[in-house]
Amino acid sequence: MANILPPFPPFSVHEDDASVGPRWKKWLKRFEMYLAAHEVKDPTRKRALLLYSAGEEVADIFETLPDQGEEKEYDKAVTALNAYFQPKVNKTYEIYMFRNATQNPGELLDSYCTRLRRLAQTCEFANEDEEIKSHIVVSCSSSRLRRRALREDMNLKDLLAYGRGLEMSDKQAKGIEEHEKLAKVSPVQTEKRTSENKKCYRCGEHYPHKGRPCPALKETCKHCHKKGHFATVCRSRLTAKKVNTVGEGDSDESTDEEYTYRITLHSVRDKAQPLTEVIIGEKTVKCLIDSGAGVNVIDTYTFNQMENIHISPTLKKIYGYRSSEPLPVVGTFEANIKSGVTNKFKVAQFCVVDGQDGNLIGYETATDLGLLRIVNSVSAPQVDDIMGEYKDCFEGLGKMKDKAAKLHVNSSARPLAQKFRRLPFHVREQVEAELKNLEELDIIERAEGPTPWVSPIVVVPKKTGIRICVDMRAANQAIERERHPVPTVEDLIVDLNGSTVFSKIDLNQGYHQLELEENSRGITTFATHIGLFRYKRLTFGVNSAAEIFQKSIEEVLQGVEGARNISDDIIVFGKNQVDHDEALRAVLQRMRENNLTANPDMCLFNQSSIDFFGHHFSADGISADDKKISSLINASAPKNATEARSFLGLAQYLARFIKDFASISAPIRQLTHKNAKWVWGPEEQHAFVCLKARMATPEVMKYFNPSLETELIVDASPVGLGAILTQLTADGGMNIIAYASRSLTDCESRYSQTERVALAVIWGVEHFHLYLYGSSFRVITDHKPLETIFNNPTCKATARLERLQLRLQPYETTVVYKPGADNPADYMSRHPDPKRSQTPRHLSRVDAYVNFVITNAMPSAVTLQEIKDATATDETLQNLARVITTQKWHEVGKDVGQYQQIKQELSVSNGVILRGTRIIVPGRLRQRVIMLAHSGHQGIVKTKRFLRDSVWFPGIDKMVEEMVRECLPCQAANHDAKPVSEPLQMSPLPQGPWQELSMDFCGPFPNEDYLLVVTDDFSRFPEVEILRSTSAKAVIPHLDSIFARQGIPNIVRTDNGPPFNSEDFQKFATHFGFTHRRITPMWPRANGEAERLMRTLEKAIRTAVIEGKSWRQELFTFLRQYRATPHSTTGKSPSELLNGRKLKSTLPQIQHDLAPQEVRQTDAKRKTEMKEYADRYSHAKNTDLSVGDKVLLKQPKQNKMSTPFKPEPLEIKDKKGSMITAQNAERTVTRNASFFKKLPSSVPVQLTPSDEEEKFTPSIETAEAADVAEGYHEADEAVEDEPEAPPALRRSERTRRVPEHFKDYVT
Repeated sequence: MANILPPFPPFSVHEDDASVGPRWKKWLKRFEMYLAAHEVKDPTRKRALLLYSAGEEVADIFETLPDQGEEKEYDKAVTALNAYFQPKVNKTYEIYMFRNATQNPGELLDSYCTRLRRLAQTCEFANEDEEIKSHIVVSCSSSRLRRRALREDMNLKDLLAYGRGLEMSDKQAKGIEEHEKLAKVSPVQTEKRTSENKKCYRCGEHYPHKGRPCPALKETCKHCHKKGHFATVCRSRLTAKKVNTVGEGDSDESTDEEYTYRITLHSVRDKAQPLTEVIIGEKTVKCLIDSGAGVNVIDTYTFNQMENIHISPTLKKIYGYRSSEPLPVVGTFEANIKSGVTNKFKVAQFCVVDGQDGNLIGYETATDLGLLRIVNSVSAPQVDDIMGEYKDCFEGLGKMKDKAAKLHVNSSARPLAQKFRRLPFHVREQVEAELKNLEELDIIERAEGPTPWVSPIVVVPKKTGIRICVDMRAANQAIERERHPVPTVEDLIVDLNGSTVFSKIDLNQGYHQLELEENSRGITTFATHIGLFRYKRLTFGVNSAAEIFQKSIEEVLQGVEGARNISDDIIVFGKNQVDHDEALRAVLQRMRENNLTANPDMCLFNQSSIDFFGHHFSADGISADDKKISSLINASAPKNATEARSFLGLAQYLARFIKDFASISAPIRQLTHKNAKWVWGPEEQHAFVCLKARMATPEVMKYFNPSLETELIVDASPVGLGAILTQLTADGGMNIIAYASRSLTDCESRYSQTERVALAVIWGVEHFHLYLYGSSFRVITDHKPLETIFNNPTCKATARLERLQLRLQPYETTVVYKPGADNPADYMSRHPDPKRSQTPRHLSRVDAYVNFVITNAMPSAVTLQEIKDATATDETLQNLARVITTQKWHEVGKDVGQYQQIKQELSVSNGVILRGTRIIVPGRLRQRVIMLAHSGHQGIVKTKRFLRDSVWFPGIDKMVEEMVRECLPCQAANHDAKPVSEPLQMSPLPQGPWQELSMDFCGPFPNEDYLLVVTDDFSRFPEVEILRSTSAKAVIPHLDSIFARQGIPNIVRTDNGPPFNSEDFQKFATHFGFTHRRITPMWPRANGEAERLMRTLEKAIRTAVIEGKSWRQELFTFLRQYRATPHSTTGKSPSELLNGRKLKSTLPQIQHDLAPQEVRQTDAKRKTEMKEYADRYSHAKNTDLSVGDKVLLKQPKQNKMSTPFKPEPLEIKDKKGSMITAQNAERTVTRNASFFKKLPSSVPVQLTPSDEEEKFTPSIETAEAADVAEGYHEADEAVEDEPEAPPALRRSERTRRVPEHFKDYVT
């Protein structure tokens, strides 16, 4: 009996398709070692173990392979599997990958050699060691190793040995050097200066003055003519470009103590010294880093090249190393210093030393800038094995197991089904592809059944393709928040205290990995042009998504030491590498168990420090992110009194945190007084720098506390945006969390003020996303219109503001208006951080969206470039564009004043002016646009409707009316409708499209052609076929073709023409199962839908003949225009109602759809109005005829002797609505009530049974067809086919002529 073998791990076929070959080779080698270890030698058993151990996937694949061999042939089974998993290698590509390999930073030489050897296995090199050695020489990171290898003839073994020696010696030398560097940092020697040597900076005498005020306090300087000091101590002498040495008595310092320093300053310009480049003020300066220096030094040669920096006198004494003579210090200044290496900055003091010996950065400044650090030697973190083990956690989109999110919808909230926002035809294909992709990813599904909640979508461009965004603002008002707590800064400090290694994992499309419960999906329903969809996963637009996802991920990570999450970001930390790796492995294991995946491109691993939740975590502890104050520190000085007031407004906002605020700000405040002369000197600059430094201190800047109420204060100026994040304390105070500002792009600077402030709101919210997302907060602005625009979800705005509204919907915020010129964000917006200027290549997402809408809505008949060029040369529109940007409507003239009533709807984008989403056409293109709209020769009303869907300009209605009246073909083909006397009986709108049809013929035309016209009574959509004959056999194939395209209707309404009374047509109706209704004979208005279309159709054909065009070709132009034009009754175009889409036309169009309920209401309203008008115009009244009355029948006029009525009385036998059937002894007649004249009841009528009912066959070219009111037919005057008494049919008596080409044919 065979021994029981331990299980062997199966082979994962789909773990990584790119590496399946090498993985199979490795697995097979381990499997054969497994067989050898357990002494399995029987081929049959080996083959069985191979297929069993490899797993079910491999066994299924093996069953499909050819040449499997017999059960005893183990080698053939291995050969077949090798052929499948190890296809032929592309040698050229493998060599390319080998040649492009380089040694990574921190990678040991042995590790790099091992990686190269793995790559070389598939390259089939003749001498593998020689190729690896050559590639190491070329691509290694050590220049010493490369020089040695090029100098001496070394093999691979010797090269690796020498490289290991270099790495070991470098490591040991670094340890010794770090020890020596630490030993050099010693306490500085100081030399105290007693208060007896202190001088007053106003008078130059000893300070303090004993028992009396300073004598220079009210005196005027004879040098600079300013009050408050003597000329002997005037500091304006030091502001010249050349720096002079300051005398002993020229000090402005009145502190109790002063220090001198001993530093190393010699050989600063020696290239062997540790030099770095920093930015001081606005100038790049090369400096020496000296860990033993206590001050920063700038020589006068460098200082003279700086601008806008003012020097102050000082009594500091600076000594060189081992020198008893002080250096020639001429003064000090404070400035902002930034390192281009670490991107950190601070405000530091510099001593200016006479000469050009070089510049120096001391220990404190170098440490704060991150240029000087005490580094502990730690082995390089290795997480490759962990990443390889959990590679499946970084592939595809996951879905959390056994977890579904529930949205709590307020049952008392009124559902809202919003209108579908029409999409440009050019992007519909992309939208369909994106919807298909989301369906395949199982993120969305089609919505079935009742959908009380419907949200619109907005299509937004991205780098590759588009993104579909759902506007959930209205639906979010009904979703109740869960208020799950978010970890605070204090929690993170406790957890991360003492950690030295960090990693951050970003979940791939985080929210889409959490499934929604079935009953929570309805509120996410959104409308597209191909139907309704809803989300199956949690989506970004839901206001409660943040806390739901936070809670779910916390549950996943519960019990894992060294891991915390903020929404979809997971931070992993450890006190050492071992603890970190254990925590990382535990997190990835939890992700695998819960089927979660991460985005590898957004993850960070094995970091010595990390920025998280707005703070910087490292081995040194926690510190605030420098970006929180960068905008304040980089702000430039005021240039006039207005800007000075704005800066003081910002500083006053924080005055309670700043000690001695009044005295520090006094020099700047004096410049804001009325009639004060603007002179910005060193005293003002010192106060400005000091205030900025105080406002960035920990006493002012506070940590963010999620439990406090948060406010974001924003403002915008013509040059920049500003934002201040604040929190309200329990005692009513205010904590400053962060400052932010940025300059506007060239395009953004041309926004209107409303759009600029709206951009400031969105930018500020998104800039502080980490603080604000998932919480409730307020946005404070001094721009009143934004309060309505952002707080009202159904508010209509410009295309640019619409996009901004959409970007705000993930946040639970309220925009609040607070008036006042003391907005603390005002100064930030007028002095934006130059380091955050937006470069032209970073186009605003808002502008990208507006350009996307304009470009895709612009058909080829009028190009976007033509609109731009014409707008640029239109003086009125250029003035209008400037007013939209500046908002100075009070200064406009008459040409622009006509736009003032719609100013809230106007915007400018990419050289085009929009009213909402409609293009304002420049003057020289307006006539052309109207001609395009009138190309189908539609009437005034339809032409106006067609134009208003996509364009607008002042006086558009009047220009259309004049254009149509002056159109010669229209005037030649048009005629007025004749009034009728019978009251109209309106038919109800069918239940849906293509259920009831009206059909008639148009013709014959001079070439003996006819038109078969079929109209859908619901949508008014026409189908027109050209015929050579009106017989039933000719008509039926064309109807069959139409029904094949559109479907079989329920009812077909026709007149009583010969083809419709034929037996063939009755059989055709029976076969297809539709009801054939014939209208009252000689009463064409009962088939009003088809008859009214005849008049419009005949006009189009006549105008084509007048213009010398082919009427057959122009017929298609007419149909295209007619189907795309909103109908006057329904308010929708026929194509929209029948097919759910609007046909593309030659006009630019940005359209919005109407709900079907509104269509039905509009139809009923218009029909009622038309009925009232027609009945009133014709003085119509209901007939008083009834069954049994004696009547005379109206007859056509034959000659002068003809009477209006036949003198043969008849008696009414039947009445259905206005259709009356009367008879006498000779005949039975069915006519409309208006054909009969009532007689006294005493008139005798002889009645006999009638064997035949007379039916008139009306002429196809009936003159009354043109007199039918537009779009109507009577509801209850149809003649139903009665199978029990079929009437005798009259056949056509028309004589058919033999075609000319058959005249010689002999039968």
